[in-house]
Parts: sequence; structure tokens; C-alpha cells
Amino acid sequence: MYTKDWVAKWALYSPHKVALKELDTDRACTYAELNQAANYLATALTQNHGLRKGDRVMVIAEHCLEYVTLFVAAQKTGLVLVPVNYRLTASEIDFLVSNCQPALLIYEEQFQEKVLPLRALNAAEVWPLQTLADLCRRGLETPQPAWAGPEPDEDDAVFILYTSGTTGFPKGALYTHRMLLWNSLNTSLSLEITPDDFTINSMPPFHTGGWNVLLTPFLHRGATVGLLKKFQPERLLALLGQEQADIFMGVPTMLKMMMESPAFASADLGSLRYFIVGGEALPLEVIRAWDRKGIKIRQGFGLTEVGPNLFSLHQDDAVRKIGSIGRANFYVETKLVDEQGQEVGPNEVGELCLRGPMTTPGYWRDPEATAKAMPDGWFRTGDLLRCDDEG
Repeated sequence: MYTKDWVAKWALYSPHKVALKELDTDRACTYAELNQAANYLATALTQNHGLRKGDRVMVIAEHCLEYVTLFVAAQKTGLVLVPVNYRLTASEIDFLVSNCQPALLIYEEQFQEKVLPLRALNAAEVWPLQTLADLCRRGLETPQPAWAGPEPDEDDAVFILYTSGTTGFPKGALYTHRMLLWNSLNTSLSLEITPDDFTINSMPPFHTGGWNVLLTPFLHRGATVGLLKKFQPERLLALLGQEQADIFMGVPTMLKMMMESPAFASADLGSLRYFIVGGEALPLEVIRAWDRKGIKIRQGFGLTEVGPNLFSLHQDDAVRKIGSIGRANFYVETKLVDEQGQEVGPNEVGELCLRGPMTTPGYWRDPEATAKAMPDGWFRTGDLLRCDDEG
């Protein structure tokens, strides 16, 4: 059985390599430090606070070193992280609490007013983020033994990621250790990620993009991730140059705002191989503006329940195939079907269906929604696509 504890491996192979850097504070940690803090945290959560494999840990916080350390502890222990959108109202968060029944809720102090009214917490422990930070700090102060407790299975969830709920109440998509691995393999093959790469992550942690577009694949490859809490066009342009970033992921609105920034013309972005863009089609004028700046654009497509790194349009085809999501990544099976479930032919429109090891096993405690999404083992996306003669 393959290891789920990626950081422990990199702590052995590249202990002094920087794994994470907080660009808002200049705090950083190496793979050895990240592993040591996560080992201490794993022991504290399971032995001192009685959490067990499968218990949910809900988090209402922006990205930070401690949040990622908690993720690494979840990889070791089988605890399930439930990242919460801190822009939700207290009543909306209360629904999520009631639905997933966390054993522990951790909140950043700036979101305290959303935690105080929660009624569904029941027996859950409630910590301010500072408590998590104190545990991580203690772990760094004392050498820690390797995690020796029970390991998660590949089909155990590491995240419950709640969908936006535009068609009703939010559904909690189960994101497993198997999905983490195969999404990383697809991403590394498609984007040619190496341990020498550096990226800046400014996507929020309550979205699959904030974890699984680049952060977790970079940790799997032993690369370095810079964490930026908020997207600010001028600051991001400066940091991409200062930190000599190799790859950056953003959504079209972000690229457009950066392009329109007064800092755009003078920004030094010579280290970047390309940008990764997803969420919607990127306008041609934005592609051309970045191309004149020397930045190639790779457009992609994915979703919370599958991947999320599923398709990639190579940067050389960004203009020639404008509007396309490219080709499916290496370990992704696809088909387009009509309303009767029959596959359509080339250049015919059909619903996109997906299959592969990066597919969710279903929704948290919602067998009806699971059966509707995967009636025959293929995940029905509800998205209409057509496949041209070039695939």
C-alpha cells in the first residue's frame, strides 16, 4: 500500500528544503519542520483530545502555515478536514455543522462572530486558531517521533468539500486520499512540476482550487508553495517577480485585474513558465496582452467532485483553440452522451461524463445525490461539451 504521508518522505529526502512560505508574514517552514509539527499535532489530536480516524475537523480560517500543517496531520491520521467558506452567514455555517457533525471546530479570531451563534455544535470542541498555532509551535520546539498510529486507507476521505448549493442545500463532496494522489499525478504530468518549482497560492482554502490545483501537487513533488491570504493585483505582480515563481494559477478575473494594474507594464515575470487558468473561458484580448508580456496561458477545467485537474489546453494552442478546455489529462476517462445516455459522435454536443481514480466516491451522507450523479459508475457533470477531430 502506498504512503499517504508525503511530507514524511520529503522530510527524509529534502529536510532543509522550504515547503511553505507565508508571504504576508515571511514565516516559512522546511519539510523537516512541517513534518515535525504535523507529527506532534497528530499525536495531540488523537491521544490528548481523543479524535479518531474519520472524525471531522471543521476549519473557518484563511490559508496559513498551521492550516496546511493540519492537512498534513490529516494525511497521517485519517482525520477529515472540512474547510468552510468564511463568507457564509452564521446560519449557513450552522447547516454545515449540523450536516457533518465535526468533533472539532477551529476558527480564526477574525471570524469569531460567525462561530458564537452556532447552535449545532453539540459536543464538538471549539478552538481559536491560536490553539492550533500553539500546538504547532510546541511540535517545533521538541524533536518528534514518526507517526506510528493507524494510517488512513486510500478510499478514506481527507476532505469534505461543500458545493455552493445553487440548486438547494450544499452537498459535501468526499475527497479521498486516492483522489489526492491521482490528481497530483495528473497535474505533475500535465504541468511538468519539479521539486525546484515555486508557486504562489492566493486561492481560498474553502475551494478545491485552494488545495488541489497546485498546493497539494506541489507538496507531493517536494516543491515550494508561497501562501498569500488575499488577492491584490499590484502586490501579486511584485511577489511573482521577487519570489521568482515558476507557475501561477488564477481565474480569468484575476488575470484581467492584473493586466489592468498600473504595475503590469513594469512587472518582471521572466521566471514564469506559464499561468494556469480555470473557472471560465479567458477572453482573447487578455490572452494576447499576457502573450505580449511573455507569459503563456494554459487553460483548464475541473470540478470539486472530480479532479480537479482534468483537462489542459496547451499554451501553444491558447489562441488557435480559443474557448477550448483542451484535452483530458493522463489518467482521466471521458465520454459525451445524449439524453438517452448514448455516446455522441465527433463535433456533436453531449453531456460530459467522467471516470477514473480521481473521482469522488460520493456525497457525505447523501446516497440519493450520489446515485443521481453516478448512475452507472460515470460521474455526470451536467456540462455540455463537444469534442472536435483533434480530441
